[in-house]
Amino acid sequence: MTALAALALTAGAGLFVLYTQYWATLPPLDRLVDYRPPVATRVYASDGTLIEEFFVEKRYFTPISQVPVRVRNAFVAAEDADFYSHFGFDLFGIARAALANTRAGDVVQGGSTITQQVVKALLLNPERSYERKLREILLSVRLETELSKERILELYLNQIYFGDGNYGIQAAARSYFDKKVSELSVAEAALLAGLPQAPSRYSPNRHPEAAHARKRYVLRRMLEEGFINSGTYREALRETTVIARGKSGHSGIRSYYTEAVRLYLEDVFGKEAPYDQGYRVYTAMDARLQAEAESAVKRGIERVDWLLGYRGPAEHLETQEMSARLLSDRRNPRLRELQSGKLYEAVVTEVHGSSISVAVGPHADEIDVSKLIWKRSVKNRRFAVGDIVGVRTEQAGVAAPKPDPSEMEPQDPGALREPVKLWLAQEPEIEAALVSIDIKTGNLVAAVGGYDFSKTQFNRATQAKRQPGSAFKPFVYAAALDNGFTPASIIYDEPVTYIDHDREWSPKNYSRVHYGPTTVRTALEKSRNVVTVKMVDSIGVDRVVNYIEAFGFDAKIGRNLSIGLGTSELTLLDLVSGYTAFANGGVKIRPAVVTRVQDPSGKVVHAARPQYRQAISPQTAALITQMLKGVVENGTGRSVRPINRPVAGKTGTTNDQRDAWFIGYTPELVTGVWVGYDDHSRSM
Repeated sequence: MTALAALALTAGAGLFVLYTQYWATLPPLDRLVDYRPPVATRVYASDGTLIEEFFVEKRYFTPISQVPVRVRNAFVAAEDADFYSHFGFDLFGIARAALANTRAGDVVQGGSTITQQVVKALLLNPERSYERKLREILLSVRLETELSKERILELYLNQIYFGDGNYGIQAAARSYFDKKVSELSVAEAALLAGLPQAPSRYSPNRHPEAAHARKRYVLRRMLEEGFINSGTYREALRETTVIARGKSGHSGIRSYYTEAVRLYLEDVFGKEAPYDQGYRVYTAMDARLQAEAESAVKRGIERVDWLLGYRGPAEHLETQEMSARLLSDRRNPRLRELQSGKLYEAVVTEVHGSSISVAVGPHADEIDVSKLIWKRSVKNRRFAVGDIVGVRTEQAGVAAPKPDPSEMEPQDPGALREPVKLWLAQEPEIEAALVSIDIKTGNLVAAVGGYDFSKTQFNRATQAKRQPGSAFKPFVYAAALDNGFTPASIIYDEPVTYIDHDREWSPKNYSRVHYGPTTVRTALEKSRNVVTVKMVDSIGVDRVVNYIEAFGFDAKIGRNLSIGLGTSELTLLDLVSGYTAFANGGVKIRPAVVTRVQDPSGKVVHAARPQYRQAISPQTAALITQMLKGVVENGTGRSVRPINRPVAGKTGTTNDQRDAWFIGYTPELVTGVWVGYDDHSRSM
């Protein structure tokens, strides 16, 4: 055998091994040919305001046709200058990158082509070995034969990670510059193109100097490769690239409402759909009313919790601990400016006869505690120097001046700081929920499920089933009006005993007083329990339950005499939805939460509308509305009168004040509120 033949045989054997062990066993390219990366779902209020985004990887797919040439060129210059001429890998590029990195003493340029990076990210594991590198190169060559350069670049720009939770060019543009990709300048494109090499090291939020140095490098590469001229290069260097800190493009309404939307999407499309399908979801939420509802519930909870009594200081510090805490707080940059409404821990520095002096960071104030209502269970009702107490500001964002360096080591760390108005506060233990339905549109315009969504996502508006108490009585009174009673019918309010389910039971009024002859209208206005139970007994439990079931409640209505006292457990949303029948001429509304869902192309893939059912007659609805207006004018709902608008509604409480309700409506809205403890056994 000649030497030439032997060489040919060896080469052939090598190619055979390469084919059988590598080329023939490469994974198929189907995933890349038909690839669509997971894309964030965007959620909008009824007016088009972006209110939330759902994602595992924050990404918005952007077709290459929507990426300007200047932006494409920035990435090609930074990552793969010969992208448009090589066949998947670039030996000269690998050598050039090695030389550049050696000169810089750091990794400033990658050796992999853009095609290799796509293959590595989507088809191969992150293992580092010569075998994996060989498979990467072979796959890159194959990919170049299957897809166009534009398609490969499109995959790259939509897949790569830009740091700070941003995947793909569109997410990065929105996060860092609050812009669309099409709006990016050359300088901004260069900054983004510099990130994929080391996203955390070049993060413009955490390492702005490194990010801008990397940007200058990318601009220089664009100039060297002829993608920009010297004039554009100088102009881009002079441009100040401003990072849009804290901007995400949406309103920031992270709420129980949007959590209900997420659960809705899971029910309709499956568990994973909200996070990777790139849906555009349009909800029934009124963004303004939702914000007002969130604020009202928060203020109301704080007020009720405070009226239930102050629970005392959170802890006590001894003198040495107190001095260290005061000094540490004063140095804390987060305490230089106090946010309105936020709860802060303050140190009691002095105790006077009827007031205490407190300090939080560089701020200080004297708080009057002479009229403080203490919780009954608190035995020690005195403050002491060194106590840690909760405080809030009364005015928005009071900024403290930056401290002089010479003052960073004060002689007296306990001395009073910058004066600011503070008031004593505590983390509420009470909870509340609110639901509001637009009568004309049938939309759920606002829903609040608790005090702080960030601490608990349990939605008390849609998930908590509680006894509505007297707030359920209008449904029983509607049954009475359609079974022989009128608002003027007289029933004797007197002691009475029943045998109900083999148990003896005597209903009682809240006041524990009996009032004798009482009209049906007055009984509802004053929420007389005895009269309500006697009506149920007169009509018959089964007839009343069958009547109420026509409202289409999700809950099962108990068949017993106490039905009129609201002993069946319902969610707030279910109860408020029932009240829409009184406000809407007898037609009950099951409100819409999501109105439509579009896929990334704009095609409507799901549409939903409010559901309507004729629960009672228009005449009965009108009579109940007149009676419920009397509740506000003359009865238990009198505290609503100051809003000076036509209002009908009903209050409700349960045994031992475990729950409190008010469901009311104007000609436009039906709104319900619940207040109580999550623990059913606790009384207010």
